Amino acid sequence: MSTDQSAKWTPMSSRSQTSAPRCVNCGNQVTRQFARVFGDNRDVVHACPDCATYREMKTSDFIPEEAR
Repeated sequence: MSTDQSAKWTPMSSRSQTSAPRCVNCGNQVTRQFARVFGDNRDVVHACPDCATYREMKTSDFIPEEAR
């Protein structure tokens, strides 16, 4: 094992390095399954638990009319 403390491991140092879906409203990362369940027809998440309640997400109030 290496004891070199100068080399820090940063697997997600940039948000652009991940292909996981993100909430359009607040930018938080969500799982693909969450996007399938709570996203629109193209699995775009317009609200997540960090910026909306589950009741609001289930009623699709955050999805624009043209994306429904």
